[in-house]
Amino acid sequence: MTSSAPAPTPASAPAPIVRCDMAISVDGFTTGLEAQKPPFRDDRFHRITSWVFDGEDATKLMHAERVDNTGAYVMGRRMYDSAGDYWSVESPYRTHVFIVTHRPQENIELKDGTVFHFVTEGGVPAAIAAAKAVCPPGKRVHLSGGAAVVQQALAADLVDELHLHITPVLVGQGNRLFDGLPDRMTELEATRVIEAESGVMHLSYRIPRSQEG
Repeated sequence: MTSSAPAPTPASAPAPIVRCDMAISVDGFTTGLEAQKPPFRDDRFHRITSWVFDGEDATKLMHAERVDNTGAYVMGRRMYDSAGDYWSVESPYRTHVFIVTHRPQENIELKDGTVFHFVTEGGVPAAIAAAKAVCPPGKRVHLSGGAAVVQQALAADLVDELHLHITPVLVGQGNRLFDGLPDRMTELEATRVIEAESGVMHLSYRIPRSQEG
């Protein structure tokens, strides 16, 4: 991790909740096969995530929740790279973002308040720990993806809330969200179901800790 990490929040503050939002197809994919190489996006990815731009009330609710309640973000290098040069100018985050990567890089600070930190040691658990350390009291750490990062966080029992946004389409092949998880059963506590006019289902779950299965 870079040496210029921000100062942590007070130790007395409760640990931030880790929330994950993922847009997937009905058959569980986040992208198609073409997105497995740069720029890590394809037509199937754009179809799965098209609801983000539809302007429906459910979409506005999800966006507001993320912006208002998030104090730090964690994402994989592919997700960061998929934005190309765009995020060298501005980003949708405006806070600390921790990138899980094998390539060392100095922090990138944008004028809009975004600071990208590149975590090269300790993988996803280390990035989440760093994000929690700087997350303001009352805010959440948002695990943004991609699929491999989410899988590692779930396997390490580091996700508190899982929000799935299911687009009514079958992708067929590509990157499946829940591949490679441990051989155990995890019970989810449903907290909200929203059916949007577009047909997208927004499913929210809480993941109880220390489960055995």
